[in-house]
Amino acid sequence: MKHWLNLHRLALGSTLRLFATSPLASSLNLLVIGIAVALPLGLYTLVGNLSQLAGRLPTEPEASVFLQTTASQADINRIKALLGQEPAVAEVRHISKQQALRDLEQSSGMAELLAGLGDNPLPDAFSLTLKDGNPATQEALSNRLKADPAVEHVQMDSEWARRLASFINLGREATVTIAALFGAGLLLVTANLIRMQILTRREEIEVSKLIGATDSFIRRPFLYFAALQGLLGGLVGLGLVAISLGRLATPVDQLAALYGEQFKLSLPQWHDLLMALAVVMALSLTGAIFSVRKHLRALDA
Repeated sequence: MKHWLNLHRLALGSTLRLFATSPLASSLNLLVIGIAVALPLGLYTLVGNLSQLAGRLPTEPEASVFLQTTASQADINRIKALLGQEPAVAEVRHISKQQALRDLEQSSGMAELLAGLGDNPLPDAFSLTLKDGNPATQEALSNRLKADPAVEHVQMDSEWARRLASFINLGREATVTIAALFGAGLLLVTANLIRMQILTRREEIEVSKLIGATDSFIRRPFLYFAALQGLLGGLVGLGLVAISLGRLATPVDQLAALYGEQFKLSLPQWHDLLMALAVVMALSLTGAIFSVRKHLRALDA
Protein backbone atom coordinates (compact mmCIF):
# COMPACT_ATOMS: atom_id res chain seq x y z
CA MET A 1 0.00 0.00 0.00
CA LYS A 2 2.84 2.40 0.89
CA HIS A 3 4.53 1.69 -2.44
CA TRP A 4 1.24 2.28 -4.30
CA LEU A 5 0.73 5.60 -2.52
CA ASN A 6 4.29 6.66 -3.35
CA LEU A 7 3.66 5.92 -7.03
CA HIS A 8 0.56 8.11 -7.04
CA ARG A 9 2.43 10.84 -5.15
CA LEU A 10 5.15 10.81 -7.79
CA ALA A 11 2.55 10.93 -10.58
CA LEU A 12 0.80 13.88 -8.97
CA GLY A 13 4.11 15.69 -8.55
CA SER A 14 4.93 15.09 -12.20
CA THR A 15 1.51 16.49 -13.17
CA LEU A 16 2.00 19.64 -11.13
CA ARG A 17 5.41 20.14 -12.77
CA LEU A 18 3.73 19.93 -16.18
CA PHE A 19 1.44 22.80 -15.20
CA ALA A 20 4.30 24.79 -13.67
CA THR A 21 6.65 24.48 -16.64
CA SER A 22 4.11 25.99 -19.09
CA PRO A 23 1.82 28.33 -17.12
CA LEU A 24 0.64 30.35 -20.13
CA ALA A 25 -0.31 27.31 -22.21
CA SER A 26 -1.95 25.70 -19.19
CA SER A 27 -3.96 28.85 -18.48
CA LEU A 28 -5.14 29.05 -22.09
CA ASN A 29 -6.16 25.39 -22.04
CA LEU A 30 -8.12 25.92 -18.82
CA LEU A 31 -9.83 28.96 -20.34
CA VAL A 32 -10.85 26.97 -23.41
CA ILE A 33 -12.28 24.21 -21.22
CA GLY A 34 -13.96 26.79 -18.98
CA ILE A 35 -15.73 28.41 -21.93
CA ALA A 36 -16.80 25.00 -23.23
CA VAL A 37 -18.27 24.23 -19.79
CA ALA A 38 -19.78 27.70 -19.25
CA LEU A 39 -21.96 27.67 -22.38
CA PRO A 40 -24.10 24.57 -21.60
CA LEU A 41 -23.95 25.25 -17.85
CA GLY A 42 -25.11 28.83 -18.40
CA LEU A 43 -28.00 27.67 -20.58
CA TYR A 44 -28.92 25.05 -17.97
CA THR A 45 -28.89 27.78 -15.31
CA LEU A 46 -31.11 30.03 -17.41
CA VAL A 47 -33.61 27.24 -18.05
CA GLY A 48 -33.64 26.38 -14.34
CA ASN A 49 -34.40 29.97 -13.39
CA LEU A 50 -37.20 30.15 -15.98
CA SER A 51 -38.63 26.93 -14.53
CA GLN A 52 -38.68 28.55 -11.09
CA LEU A 53 -40.48 31.55 -12.55
CA ALA A 54 -43.04 29.32 -14.26
CA GLY A 55 -43.64 27.52 -10.97
CA ARG A 56 -44.69 30.82 -9.38
CA LEU A 57 -47.37 31.50 -11.99
CA PRO A 58 -51.05 31.01 -11.15
CA THR A 59 -52.06 27.40 -11.74
CA GLU A 60 -55.77 28.04 -12.32
CA PRO A 61 -56.51 28.60 -16.02
CA GLU A 62 -58.37 31.81 -16.74
CA ALA A 63 -59.98 33.49 -19.73
CA SER A 64 -61.42 36.90 -20.64
CA VAL A 65 -64.45 37.43 -22.88
CA PHE A 66 -64.88 40.90 -24.41
CA LEU A 67 -68.26 41.85 -25.86
CA GLN A 68 -69.04 44.20 -28.71
CA THR A 69 -69.19 47.85 -27.63
CA THR A 70 -72.75 47.90 -29.01
CA ALA A 71 -73.86 44.90 -26.92
CA SER A 72 -77.18 45.52 -25.13
CA GLN A 73 -78.13 44.54 -21.60
CA ALA A 74 -80.08 41.63 -23.05
CA ASP A 75 -76.91 40.42 -24.79
CA ILE A 76 -74.97 40.73 -21.53
CA ASN A 77 -77.57 38.72 -19.60
CA ARG A 78 -77.69 36.07 -22.35
CA ILE A 79 -73.90 35.64 -22.41
CA LYS A 80 -73.79 35.48 -18.63
CA ALA A 81 -76.43 32.75 -18.61
CA LEU A 82 -74.58 30.90 -21.37
CA LEU A 83 -71.32 31.01 -19.42
CA GLY A 84 -73.08 29.81 -16.28
CA GLN A 85 -74.16 26.68 -18.15
CA GLU A 86 -70.74 25.92 -19.58
CA PRO A 87 -69.31 22.75 -17.98
CA ALA A 88 -65.73 24.00 -18.50
CA VAL A 89 -66.30 27.24 -16.54
CA ALA A 90 -65.90 27.20 -12.77
CA GLU A 91 -66.56 30.89 -12.00
CA VAL A 92 -67.91 33.89 -13.94
CA ARG A 93 -67.33 37.54 -13.05
CA HIS A 94 -68.95 40.34 -15.04
CA ILE A 95 -66.91 43.52 -15.53
CA SER A 96 -69.11 46.33 -16.75
CA LYS A 97 -67.75 48.96 -19.12
CA GLN A 98 -68.16 51.57 -16.36
CA GLN A 99 -66.11 49.47 -13.93
CA ALA A 100 -63.47 48.84 -16.60
CA LEU A 101 -63.17 52.59 -17.23
CA ARG A 102 -62.80 53.32 -13.50
CA ASP A 103 -60.11 50.65 -13.18
CA LEU A 104 -58.26 52.09 -16.17
CA GLU A 105 -58.40 55.60 -14.68
CA GLN A 106 -56.96 54.37 -11.37
CA SER A 107 -54.22 52.25 -12.92
CA SER A 108 -53.13 54.67 -15.65
CA GLY A 109 -53.40 57.98 -13.77
CA MET A 110 -55.00 59.58 -16.83
CA ALA A 111 -58.42 60.32 -15.38
CA GLU A 112 -58.66 63.81 -16.91
CA LEU A 113 -57.68 62.58 -20.36
CA LEU A 114 -60.15 59.70 -20.25
CA ALA A 115 -62.90 61.99 -18.98
CA GLY A 116 -62.53 64.07 -22.15
CA LEU A 117 -63.35 61.11 -24.40
CA GLY A 118 -67.10 61.54 -23.99
CA ASP A 119 -68.52 58.09 -24.73
CA ASN A 120 -66.98 55.13 -22.94
CA PRO A 121 -64.92 53.22 -25.57
CA LEU A 122 -64.48 50.11 -23.42
CA PRO A 123 -66.71 47.04 -23.79
CA ASP A 124 -68.40 44.91 -21.17
CA ALA A 125 -66.34 41.84 -20.34
CA PHE A 126 -66.42 38.60 -18.38
CA SER A 127 -63.53 37.15 -16.40
CA LEU A 128 -63.66 33.35 -16.29
CA THR A 129 -62.00 30.79 -14.07
CA LEU A 130 -61.83 27.48 -15.93
CA LYS A 131 -62.07 24.00 -14.50
CA ASP A 132 -59.76 22.40 -17.04
CA GLY A 133 -56.43 23.62 -18.32
CA ASN A 134 -56.50 21.23 -21.27
CA PRO A 135 -55.73 23.21 -24.47
CA ALA A 136 -58.33 21.28 -26.51
CA THR A 137 -61.07 22.08 -23.98
CA GLN A 138 -60.10 25.74 -23.91
CA GLU A 139 -60.01 25.92 -27.71
CA ALA A 140 -63.49 24.39 -27.95
CA LEU A 141 -64.85 26.89 -25.40
CA SER A 142 -63.22 29.78 -27.26
CA ASN A 143 -64.77 28.69 -30.56
CA ARG A 144 -68.24 28.40 -29.05
CA LEU A 145 -68.01 31.87 -27.55
CA LYS A 146 -66.61 33.48 -30.71
CA ALA A 147 -69.58 32.14 -32.66
CA ASP A 148 -71.90 34.44 -30.69
CA PRO A 149 -72.42 37.76 -32.54
CA ALA A 150 -72.26 39.73 -29.29
CA VAL A 151 -68.71 38.50 -28.53
CA GLU A 152 -65.85 40.56 -29.94
CA HIS A 153 -62.80 38.69 -28.59
CA VAL A 154 -61.89 35.74 -26.35
CA GLN A 155 -58.48 35.67 -24.69
CA MET A 156 -57.14 32.64 -22.88
CA ASP A 157 -54.94 34.22 -20.20
CA SER A 158 -53.03 30.98 -19.60
CA GLU A 159 -51.90 30.84 -23.23
CA TRP A 160 -48.67 32.74 -22.57
CA ALA A 161 -47.88 30.40 -19.68
CA ARG A 162 -48.11 27.46 -22.08
CA ARG A 163 -45.80 29.29 -24.46
CA LEU A 164 -43.34 29.75 -21.60
CA ALA A 165 -43.54 26.04 -20.76
CA SER A 166 -42.87 25.18 -24.41
CA PHE A 167 -39.90 27.55 -24.44
CA ILE A 168 -38.53 25.90 -21.28
CA ASN A 169 -38.86 22.44 -22.87
CA LEU A 170 -37.05 23.75 -25.94
CA GLY A 171 -34.33 25.16 -23.68
CA ARG A 172 -33.88 21.77 -21.98
CA GLU A 173 -33.48 20.01 -25.33
CA ALA A 174 -31.06 22.70 -26.52
CA THR A 175 -29.05 22.31 -23.30
CA VAL A 176 -28.69 18.56 -23.81
CA THR A 177 -27.68 19.03 -27.46
CA ILE A 178 -25.12 21.75 -26.73
CA ALA A 179 -23.73 19.83 -23.77
CA ALA A 180 -23.27 16.73 -25.95
CA LEU A 181 -21.49 18.73 -28.67
CA PHE A 182 -19.18 20.54 -26.27
CA GLY A 183 -18.59 17.30 -24.36
CA ALA A 184 -17.40 15.64 -27.56
CA GLY A 185 -15.23 18.68 -28.26
CA LEU A 186 -13.74 18.52 -24.76
CA LEU A 187 -12.94 14.83 -25.22
CA LEU A 188 -11.14 15.54 -28.51
CA VAL A 189 -9.28 18.54 -27.10
CA THR A 190 -8.03 16.49 -24.16
CA ALA A 191 -7.00 13.60 -26.39
CA ASN A 192 -5.03 15.93 -28.65
CA LEU A 193 -3.41 17.70 -25.70
CA ILE A 194 -2.28 14.37 -24.20
CA ARG A 195 -0.96 13.33 -27.61
CA MET A 196 1.17 16.47 -27.69
CA GLN A 197 2.44 15.75 -24.18
CA ILE A 198 3.39 12.21 -25.15
CA LEU A 199 5.18 13.33 -28.29
CA THR A 200 7.03 16.01 -26.31
CA ARG A 201 8.20 13.44 -23.75
CA ARG A 202 8.75 10.59 -26.20
CA GLU A 203 12.43 10.14 -25.47
CA GLU A 204 11.79 10.19 -21.72
CA ILE A 205 9.08 7.53 -22.12
CA GLU A 206 11.33 5.32 -24.26
CA VAL A 207 14.14 5.53 -21.70
CA SER A 208 11.69 4.72 -18.90
CA LYS A 209 10.53 1.63 -20.79
CA LEU A 210 14.13 0.51 -21.29
CA ILE A 211 14.80 0.57 -17.55
CA GLY A 212 11.64 -1.42 -16.82
CA ALA A 213 8.85 1.13 -16.31
CA THR A 214 5.39 -0.37 -16.79
CA ASP A 215 2.67 1.13 -18.96
CA SER A 216 0.61 1.97 -15.87
CA PHE A 217 3.54 3.92 -14.39
CA ILE A 218 3.96 5.90 -17.62
CA ARG A 219 0.22 6.39 -18.07
CA ARG A 220 -0.50 7.58 -14.53
CA PRO A 221 0.89 11.19 -14.78
CA PHE A 222 -1.08 11.84 -17.97
CA LEU A 223 -4.30 10.65 -16.33
CA TYR A 224 -3.67 12.87 -13.33
CA PHE A 225 -2.98 15.74 -15.71
CA ALA A 226 -6.29 15.19 -17.55
CA ALA A 227 -8.32 14.85 -14.33
CA LEU A 228 -6.78 17.96 -12.75
CA GLN A 229 -7.19 19.91 -15.97
CA GLY A 230 -10.86 18.88 -16.16
CA LEU A 231 -11.48 19.89 -12.55
CA LEU A 232 -9.78 23.28 -12.88
CA GLY A 233 -11.41 23.93 -16.26
CA GLY A 234 -14.80 23.10 -14.78
CA LEU A 235 -14.20 25.53 -11.92
CA VAL A 236 -13.24 28.21 -14.46
CA GLY A 237 -16.51 27.56 -16.31
CA LEU A 238 -18.46 27.79 -13.07
CA GLY A 239 -16.73 31.07 -12.27
CA LEU A 240 -17.64 32.46 -15.71
CA VAL A 241 -21.31 31.56 -15.17
CA ALA A 242 -21.28 33.16 -11.70
CA ILE A 243 -19.73 36.34 -13.10
CA SER A 244 -22.35 36.47 -15.87
CA LEU A 245 -25.18 36.06 -13.37
CA GLY A 246 -23.69 38.85 -11.27
CA ARG A 247 -23.68 41.19 -14.26
CA LEU A 248 -27.29 40.31 -15.09
CA ALA A 249 -28.55 40.62 -11.52
CA THR A 250 -29.26 44.38 -11.57
CA PRO A 251 -31.10 44.45 -14.96
CA VAL A 252 -33.20 41.44 -13.92
CA ASP A 253 -34.12 43.09 -10.60
CA GLN A 254 -35.14 46.26 -12.43
CA LEU A 255 -37.23 44.32 -14.95
CA ALA A 256 -38.97 42.33 -12.20
CA ALA A 257 -39.70 45.54 -10.27
CA LEU A 258 -41.57 46.93 -13.29
CA TYR A 259 -44.01 44.01 -12.96
CA GLY A 260 -44.22 44.29 -9.19
CA GLU A 261 -42.27 41.08 -8.67
CA GLN A 262 -39.05 40.03 -6.98
CA PHE A 263 -36.94 37.61 -8.95
CA LYS A 264 -33.25 36.83 -8.64
CA LEU A 265 -31.07 34.68 -10.85
CA SER A 266 -29.33 31.89 -8.98
CA LEU A 267 -26.85 29.13 -9.71
CA PRO A 268 -28.03 25.51 -9.84
CA GLN A 269 -28.06 23.40 -6.69
CA TRP A 270 -24.68 22.33 -5.32
CA HIS A 271 -25.23 18.68 -6.29
CA ASP A 272 -25.89 19.74 -9.90
CA LEU A 273 -22.63 21.70 -9.89
CA LEU A 274 -20.72 18.74 -8.46
CA MET A 275 -22.26 16.53 -11.13
CA ALA A 276 -21.14 18.98 -13.84
CA LEU A 277 -17.56 18.95 -12.49
CA ALA A 278 -17.61 15.16 -12.32
CA VAL A 279 -18.79 14.91 -15.94
CA VAL A 280 -16.06 17.30 -17.12
CA MET A 281 -13.39 15.28 -15.27
CA ALA A 282 -14.78 12.02 -16.67
CA LEU A 283 -14.67 13.36 -20.24
CA SER A 284 -11.12 14.57 -19.77
CA LEU A 285 -10.05 11.21 -18.35
CA THR A 286 -11.79 9.34 -21.18
CA GLY A 287 -9.98 11.39 -23.81
CA ALA A 288 -6.67 10.88 -22.00
CA ILE A 289 -7.15 7.11 -21.67
CA PHE A 290 -7.83 6.65 -25.38
CA SER A 291 -4.96 8.90 -26.38
CA VAL A 292 -2.41 7.35 -24.01
CA ARG A 293 -3.39 3.79 -24.98
CA LYS A 294 -3.11 4.54 -28.68
CA HIS A 295 0.25 6.30 -28.55
CA LEU A 296 1.88 3.90 -26.10
CA ARG A 297 1.01 1.08 -28.49
CA ALA A 298 2.55 3.11 -31.31
CA LEU A 299 5.76 3.51 -29.29
CA ASP A 300 5.88 -0.24 -28.64
CA ALA A 301 5.51 -1.05 -32.32
